[in-house]
Amino acid sequence: IRRVRELDLLGQTAELGILSKLEKQGLDLATIESLLPQAEKLGLLSLVANNQQLLINLVAPLLVEPAPLLLPAIAGALDVGPTAFYLAAATLAGTEAFLLVNNVEVPFVGLSAGVLLGLLLVPLTVVTGGLGVALASAGKK
Repeated sequence: IRRVRELDLLGQTAELGILSKLEKQGLDLATIESLLPQAEKLGLLSLVANNQQLLINLVAPLLVEPAPLLLPAIAGALDVGPTAFYLAAATLAGTEAFLLVNNVEVPFVGLSAGVLLGLLLVPLTVVTGGLGVALASAGKK
């Protein structure tokens, strides 16, 4: 929380108008609140509650540190809509396919770049595609 305050992430979020852009796409706080019972049925809330330390110590720094660079890109993508997230997912998947098909290796290490970067590119593809689907379905309501 201290690092979020140091980076002024809340101020930057407000300046970029991310919440108003989300509302324009059809995703407001009431919609998010209506999803909480479904998240509980799937066990997601208890999963988060049982793994708080892991999330705070491992996942939070991975989200907080690059946030000043990512927030403007997210704000721009929200202006465009779900198509921007689909394009990002396609680009990430295409990059992964290119690395695998061409057997690109990491210099001096000899590991396959497709496999190594796939650990990052594949989850990012799923997340960005999922965000596109979520925005598209939120906009239909």
